[in-house]
Amino acid sequence: MTTQRWQAVAGLVAGGALLASLAATVGFGAAAPAPAKKTSASGGASVKSVTLGIRHRVFQNFSELQTVAPRKEFPVGDTEFSARIVRYIPDFAMDLESKKIVSRSSEPRNPAFEIVVRENNVPQDTVWAFLNMPPHFARKSMLAFKIARIDFVGRASIVADTTRAAAAPNPSHSGTKP
Repeated sequence: MTTQRWQAVAGLVAGGALLASLAATVGFGAAAPAPAKKTSASGGASVKSVTLGIRHRVFQNFSELQTVAPRKEFPVGDTEFSARIVRYIPDFAMDLESKKIVSRSSEPRNPAFEIVVRENNVPQDTVWAFLNMPPHFARKSMLAFKIARIDFVGRASIVADTTRAAAAPNPSHSGTKP
């Protein structure tokens, strides 16, 4: 998809902020990204566990935080859904020529996890969870995931940046005193 098409689509979805952010992260922007280097799927460090925030498309009040091990099936709330992390990309990027997802390095600069979602043990969806991007729903997705924390073997943990959301100005205050 061309840059112009991504920008047009971005303008249609939630004011464009979410899709534009996703497009920029995966390498769709005005400037061409640096060539991506393929690295091993596990990157430089082995992932011990991942804490995921989980949201449901229909049930807006459903929000769950779960710490899970890669490649282990886990239930999602008390629903018929379960999920499994199937792949870790330490520095997520998309190779524009091959249209494949690659890692630009073995360092966790833009970590992402590919997750297979099952409903009643039947695969229904494959989604991506990112560290410092809001969760998003694909067209048919019922669940969205966001990385809250990654624990590694032999390396310091990484925790999602929550200060940007906390520091956002409150639009209900005009900045003047009553």
